[in-house]
Formats: sequence, C-alpha cells, structure tokens
Amino acid sequence: MKRQGTWCTLVMLLWIVPATLRAQETPPSQPTPASPAATTPAAPETSGPEVKRAEPVVVTATRSEQPLEQTGASVTVVSEEEMRVQEYRAVEQVLRTVPGVQVESSGSPGKLTQIRIRGADPTQVQVLIDGVRVKSLTSGDFDFADLTLDNIERIEVLRGPQSTLYGADAIGGVVNVITKRGQGPPSGFVDLEGGNYSTFRARAGVTGSTGPVNYSLGVSQLDFKGQFDNDEHDVTSVNARVGYELPNKGELSLIGRFQDGHLGIPFATVFPDFDPNREQDQQLWLLSLAWHQPWTSIWEHTFRVSGVDETLNFKDRPDPAHPFGFTSDISSRRIETDWYHFIKPVPWNTITAGIEYRNEVGKVEGSYDQTMDSWALVLQDQISLWDRLFVTGGVRYDGNSVFEDKATGRVAASYLIKETDSRLKGSWGQGFRAPTFNELFFPAFPPCPAFGNPNLKPEESTSWDGGVEQHLWDRRVRLAATYFRNDYTNLIQSTLLDPVNFCFQAQNVGKARSEGVELEGSVMPIDGLVLAVAYTYTDTEDQTTGNPLPRVAPNALSVTATWEPLPGLTLSGEVLVMSSQFEAPGVPRNQGYTVVNAAAAYRLPIKRWGFLSNITLHIRATNLFNESYSEVSGFPALGTHVVAGIRATFD
Repeated sequence: MKRQGTWCTLVMLLWIVPATLRAQETPPSQPTPASPAATTPAAPETSGPEVKRAEPVVVTATRSEQPLEQTGASVTVVSEEEMRVQEYRAVEQVLRTVPGVQVESSGSPGKLTQIRIRGADPTQVQVLIDGVRVKSLTSGDFDFADLTLDNIERIEVLRGPQSTLYGADAIGGVVNVITKRGQGPPSGFVDLEGGNYSTFRARAGVTGSTGPVNYSLGVSQLDFKGQFDNDEHDVTSVNARVGYELPNKGELSLIGRFQDGHLGIPFATVFPDFDPNREQDQQLWLLSLAWHQPWTSIWEHTFRVSGVDETLNFKDRPDPAHPFGFTSDISSRRIETDWYHFIKPVPWNTITAGIEYRNEVGKVEGSYDQTMDSWALVLQDQISLWDRLFVTGGVRYDGNSVFEDKATGRVAASYLIKETDSRLKGSWGQGFRAPTFNELFFPAFPPCPAFGNPNLKPEESTSWDGGVEQHLWDRRVRLAATYFRNDYTNLIQSTLLDPVNFCFQAQNVGKARSEGVELEGSVMPIDGLVLAVAYTYTDTEDQTTGNPLPRVAPNALSVTATWEPLPGLTLSGEVLVMSSQFEAPGVPRNQGYTVVNAAAAYRLPIKRWGFLSNITLHIRATNLFNESYSEVSGFPALGTHVVAGIRATFD
C-alpha cells in the first residue's frame, strides 16, 4: 500500500533543503549539560572509520550526561557514524551486534520483531525514544519492525535492572533511541535505493541551526514485496526535533515521531500454512516537549510532557482454506510528565530528585476499555572520588491505581586504574515488571472465567553484575568481560485452570534465573580498519519446570569489521552466530544459524556543484550466503537480500 503523503514530503524536501541553505547562519551554542540530545556532533556524511574515538557520553544510565567510563552499569553506545558505516536502516539491525541482546524476528522484514536482554523476556525490557516509553500497553512488549533510523543520533543500551530510574518493565535493561540535535550550518541529504524482493526505499533529511533555533528532520518510505505471497511490508516514518535556546543555557525542545506500517501476514499459524489475505496496519504517534534550564551553578532541572498514541488493526477475511474470519482493533494512549532536578552542592557530588506521573488507556474492541494511573518518586546520588572512583546509588517508589506499589533500589560503581588504563565496574539492583492490560483485564468466553486477573502482582527481580575493561596499545585495543546473574520471582504465566474446557488465567506462579558472561573485544590494527567481536553465554532455568527459558540462545557471537582501504571507499561486514534454542516441552529445539552481512559505500570524486557537496554509491547485502533459518521457530527468515542506492548530500 503506497503512502502518497510521504512522497509529497520527500519532493518538498528536495525543494526546501537548497532554499534553506541560503539562510544566514550564526554559530550554534554548546549543548546543555543534562540535555538528553546533547552530544558531540556526528561526523560528516563522507567520513570513514576514525583513528581514535572520544570516550562516549551516556545519558540513559543516570538521566544526566556522564562519560561512559564513569558509569558502573553495563552500557553500549552506538553512534550515528557507526550505524552509517554498516548501512543500517532499522534499529533492530543495530541491536544484533550488542552483547547480551538477542533479536528475534518472526519471518521477513516487517514481521513482529522483539528483543531479549540477558535472557529477560521482551516484556521485561524497557524501550524509550528520547526517554519516552513506547512499549505496548496491551501486550507489554515493543515491536521493532517499523522503528527506522531516520534522524537518529545514537542508541544507548543498558543491560541489567534499571527500575530505579525507569520504573516498571526495566528488569532486563533499557534501550533508548535518541534523536539528532541540529547544529551548525544547514545540511541535508536525499537517498534512493532499491533491491530484490521488489524493495524500494526513499529517505531524506535536513539538520542545522539558525540563531537560537536548531532543527533536524528525517523522513523515509519503504516498499517491500516479501518472499511469499501476502508478505509485503510498507512503512512511512517521520522524525523531527526543534529546539529553542533560552537564557542561561536553557532550552525548549519539541520532538515528534510518526510511524505508519502495513504488512501482509502470509501464515495462518506457522509455515507452511499460508493465508492469502491476513494483514495488519499499525500507527504510532509520539510528541514530547521538554524544558531544560540551569538556574544556578549548582542546580538545574528538566521538565517534560509527552504523549504516545498507538493503534493496531488486524484483519483476516474468510477464504476457502480458512473459512472463519477474524478482526481485531487495539488502541492505546500514554500521557506522562516528569520533573527532574540535578543538584551539585560540591564538585564531586550530584543529587538527582524526580517525580513522575503517567496516565494510560488501553482498549481492545469488544473485550475491554481500561485506564491506569501511575506515579513515582526518585532519588539518586552520584559521587566521584579522586577522579577514579564513581559510585551511584538510588531508590524509587512507584504507586499504581490497579496493582500494588513497589519500591526498588540500585547501586553501581566504576573504578579507574589509570596507571594501566583499566576499569573495574559492578552493579546491583532490583527490578519489577507491571502486569499488562491483557493480563489484568482480558476476558474469556463461557464457560471459562476471564483470562485477565486483576489480583496480579508485579513480577520482581534481583540482579547483579561485575566486570573488567582493559585498553591497550594507545587505546587501539579494548577488551572487556562481564558476569551477570538475574533472579526472577512472581513471574506471570498462563495457568491451566480447567483442562476439560481448556481454560487459562494469568497468575503469579513463575520463578526463574539467568546468568552468564559477556565478552567484548575490538582492535584497530591500522588506521582505517576496525575489528570488533562480542560473545554472550547465557544459562537460563525456569525453576518451576526445570527447563531452560524459551527462545534464549545459550551462545551468541557477532563479529564486525569496517575498513577504509582508499579515500572515499568504505567496506564493512558482520557475522552473526546463534546457537539452538529451547522452544517448549516436547517441541524440537529451534536450530542455530550463521548469517553474514556486508556493505560498501563509495564517495564519487566529483567537485562541488552548487549546494551539492558529494554523491555516494552504497550497497548492503543481508544473509549473503542465503542461510536457511528461523529466528522464531516456524517463521522462515529472509534469504539473500541486496539493496543498492545513491545518496546526495547538500551543505
């Protein structure tokens, strides 16, 4: 299904970008200390792998900017330039190489795509866009299938419990997708690409600043036919950010995102039961207004109001092989506000105090229409001693109008051994997952009682990790190892109440554990060549049955490489290896797989032509050797997919 409105937007951008570049500019001011989008500007579109990289700055770990080496949490930061070198187009592609993260897609691109962190279920992982929760209220997970990289500056992935800062559902960790902040003279790009499976994608973007105003915008449209009949995927994405500088280094920022996806669902149940007309439409709207203001040298605050609206429409009309049709209309709305204060009474101590309120409405047509209110108080203290020891501790109290209140705590520490360029880190924390709307309110048909259970308690966890990081050879080599352990109680599971009538109800009956090791290494043997490897071993147990947790691969390995052999030419590739996974008792294990992806980009050696600064040819091949595998048992992954295109940059 074509999205005509987006084509109009792309055409308008082609006209607007050159006109915008004529505007008179003033140098941008420096980003404010605790602004979620304040980071080092991304490298130009033409840049290849850097010889040396500055220590990344992390916002998600403490809600204020902090150098990564001072963070006791296990964090991975993926920058815009790293995503560009690999020619990534979607967030799920980026997450596949992050240690401790497992991505599982139910077939071709566009199908349900979830993540697990350190063995935690997808419902136990918090997902944020610019700090705003975007997980489904009804199912409790987040579908990454339509989440593109348009106008994205970086992605931060925290592993381990983060409920003290982010409340419910941050048991396994947090993924925060952060929008680009416009800086410097205006610049823009237009990118057109096509490939097999009738793939066509158009992308465009503009970014910059004018006086006190900064802006960035990214739009894209994807049309994908798929590998089977009724396997298409069309998605439109628009992501924008506008900021206005206030006196005393303050800033107002307005962030908006719109996603509109349509997909055909070729399988009635699992392969090879084909369905010719099962389809789904999904829309997501996000709007966030934030005010960041330093008041004095020791006190600043951030106040934010945001809203997320999501609709999911499912249709399966009757056909000869499937005579019983089915429709489902699901909608949800989340309005939240938070007010955080950052107080620094002395240079070595930062106190964070915050209050949050959230109103959520979930509706499944013909089943339920419910509302839930939540609030929270947060207190955190960060201490740095001798420029070596960095300790963060915090507590949080969550209140809810439906289920019981929860208090959680967390402490993390990082210690730098500067003489050997080493780092020791560790953390301990508590987490909880709130029951979903489906688990609380979903009805059932007679003679069964309701599947939903309003007496459910939150799932709980206690976790800890510890690790070491070592740099060598003037920081051209980085080695890291981390051990983790998670213990879960009160897990919510579908419990069989009536075997005769096949009646189930959600109950707090589960108990489980996961533990393992994350190993990371990277090396830059010569300028322009970067090699990286990440391996995760995860051992899990459902302690009520003795079985492993389903769909958790015990062994996961990723190897990535980027190389700039000639000026303007960048080559990159990745190898992803996943071992077999337990699916369910009496069901064969889902087989492991090895997938190779590769990409290349070449900047043409042409002179500037007006506002056109460069033209780049690029190509990316996924599943290069046509591996036959399924990330979710019964849903075949896509074969070799090659997409090539041309990108024009203006400045």
